[in-house]
Amino acid sequence: MTGTRDEKSTGTLYGIGVGPGDPELLTLKAARILSNSRCIYLPTSRLSTQSYVTEVVQHYADDECEICLVTFSLTNDREQRQEHWQQTAGEIAERLRAGQDVTFVTLGDTLLYSTYIYLLRALRKQLPEAKIETVPGISSFSLAAALTNIPLGEGLQPLQVIPAANDLGIIEVAIASGGGVVLMKIGRSLQDIITLLDRVDALDRSVFVSRSGLPDQRVETNLKRLRGADEKAGNLAVIIVQGTET
Repeated sequence: MTGTRDEKSTGTLYGIGVGPGDPELLTLKAARILSNSRCIYLPTSRLSTQSYVTEVVQHYADDECEICLVTFSLTNDREQRQEHWQQTAGEIAERLRAGQDVTFVTLGDTLLYSTYIYLLRALRKQLPEAKIETVPGISSFSLAAALTNIPLGEGLQPLQVIPAANDLGIIEVAIASGGGVVLMKIGRSLQDIITLLDRVDALDRSVFVSRSGLPDQRVETNLKRLRGADEKAGNLAVIIVQGTET
């Protein structure tokens, strides 16, 4: 059980990936740790109205569990972001030194474009001897593949995962390689990506899923329907481009 231990023993940080947002899409291990946690750090954004991570935590956490909200920095200043996570890591380090276990939750998988990565790096600087147990979570593109029954990779086919905020040229090269491609962090680039996929004849072998696992999830196997969609349509969305080589 995670909680307060003997004063001579340091606590453990549990990094938990809670999956894409559906409370049922957690590993048994993640559910057990959340249920036994006495202190959970919950990352949130001051500009976000999304509550699914909170709902997942509330689904499993005990009523007596202490919930510590972490408003992560959205600034483009790298030093400011690092300072923010150093501060949060300092708070957690104090708890660990006092023998208290701490759980930190993150959307999706713990080590795939997550806030947990920044916290983990900062904590290791402040408390190199920290005991850390990281529990993976289901990624949004794994669920997207399941919802559409599109294979992410088969045989010796490579798979590339690309943040779509990057140069579209990188995406075009990845598609031309013949392997499968997963586009994440689509956001406002959605229309540009659709145009690109159409130009390289990959539109018909692509699927789109936004807010997978949430009540308002959207699944499109015909991406032409997304032309002219609201600019928010690309939020929390992934596109899977099925490979041509097997």
